[in-house]
Amino acid sequence: MPRQRTECDAFTVFKKNIIRARAFLRLFDETGGPGQPSNDRKELLRGTVVFSIGALDAFLNDLVLELVPRFGPISEDLSEGLKSIAKEDPTLALRIALAPDEASRRKQFSEALERWLTTKTFHGPQAVIKAAGYVGCSVNWDLLNADTGLDVPQELRKFTDMRHEIVHRGARPYVRRHHAQTCVDIVGAITKSLNSEAVQHYST
Repeated sequence: MPRQRTECDAFTVFKKNIIRARAFLRLFDETGGPGQPSNDRKELLRGTVVFSIGALDAFLNDLVLELVPRFGPISEDLSEGLKSIAKEDPTLALRIALAPDEASRRKQFSEALERWLTTKTFHGPQAVIKAAGYVGCSVNWDLLNADTGLDVPQELRKFTDMRHEIVHRGARPYVRRHHAQTCVDIVGAITKSLNSEAVQHYST
């Protein structure tokens, strides 16, 4: 009997990406000393936040691209997305209809979906909910809060805003070591939860 999958491909990639965020924390710890951290060490903590939020965004994007073409989950969020794809790519339906086989049809749709996703970012709690909706999953904030002992959506919103300030405005917000660790932890908890639900829904 084939072994049941425990990870989506998107989660496998995420785990590799989040290692880099944790590497920033290890470097911060290894170069530590008495007194205030140097400017370079402070940037390591900001980099942890930026990389963690980026890894979450990439995971959600990859999860949608992995599951939607293959399983076609039915959800209100996805229906709206498909209408948008059809509007932006009016010849898609014809190309799919004329494709010679199922693999070709799926490839046509996957490429259109990927182009559409390049215009989307999945930053912040509402974006996480929307991405989960695209693949027919849900986000159980109460369970995540209980597991982490934190207000996960509030923390995610705070770190997402911090990431935007750093990346888009060149800001240098003060990030403590435990703040950066919290960012890594909540991103890990969110992706682990969604991976588990997706695997249960679409185990093959």
